[in-house]
Amino acid sequence: MRAIVADDHPLYREAVRLRLERLFVSAEIAEAASLDELLRQVSPGIDLILLDLHMPGVAGVTAAAQTVEAFPGAAVVLMSGLAAATEVTEAVRAGARGFLPKTMSPDHFAAALKLILDGGSYVPADILQAEPESTPAARAHPGLQNLTPREQQVLVRLATGSPNKEIGRDLGLAEVTVKLHVRQILKKIGARNRSEAASIATRAGMI
Repeated sequence: MRAIVADDHPLYREAVRLRLERLFVSAEIAEAASLDELLRQVSPGIDLILLDLHMPGVAGVTAAAQTVEAFPGAAVVLMSGLAAATEVTEAVRAGARGFLPKTMSPDHFAAALKLILDGGSYVPADILQAEPESTPAARAHPGLQNLTPREQQVLVRLATGSPNKEIGRDLGLAEVTVKLHVRQILKKIGARNRSEAASIATRAGMI
């Protein structure tokens, strides 16, 4: 089995890689820190791609669609600590085979991957059926349900310590636009500053 773990957080990539190595002893596992780096690894025989829904550069449904098109023989599976049902549904319609919350247990992770690699798909029921406040991240801090998908992307990068200029470069936004997003994020989640917002995002499992 050949797989690629695509996520811009090295510690999370390492954790997922270790899980895969335990599940598939003879697996060949590569890593990518951005969508561009992932797309440079296009080759025949890739079975599985675990793709962070909020990758730098191009995120969300667009990233999922590009990955599905570039790796037609692979099962493309999205991961995130926080995702709107509409994002996940649209990504599945674009060809993704499933969505794995970053907060899911190792046993559930293994079962979901087995289902996907056997030709099925996996999306948690609460993503599709429940109201936003019932998701794990929203339970950790209800204010997170009020964020738009773009604000979620900004908050994820803010939580990793990225400055506004870097966030803007990753998401294709002007720095002043990033500042406006940060201001709205702080207001919506009731955070006094960037550090407090980062702490809320981390506790909610967004990174």
